[in-house]
Amino acid sequence: MGIDKNIKRILGDHERRIAKLESLVAKPKAVATKKERKPLTDYITELRAKGFFSQPKTSEETHKKLRQNYHCEPNRVAVALLRLVNRKHLRKASKTVNGKKFLAYVW
Repeated sequence: MGIDKNIKRILGDHERRIAKLESLVAKPKAVATKKERKPLTDYITELRAKGFFSQPKTSEETHKKLRQNYHCEPNRVAVALLRLVNRKHLRKASKTVNGKKFLAYVW
């Protein structure tokens, strides 16, 4: 009789260990879905495709337009515009506002 109790205890311990291991394996890990974000330059090139840069626009005007879809600092927009000029996706121009000349971008 002592052997039967001992075997039952060993089997009970074994079953608990297996159940614990199965619960660890069976739980699906939460997969973080990465939301696809477009870079700032993509938003600017979309504006270019829509004809926004048909007239010279300053970086401030571009920033105001981008605020509807993409929130960022104005200096990031200015740097992105300069990079697009270097890649020949935009051209530099000048724009006079209230008697002052400003750097503008056109396509």
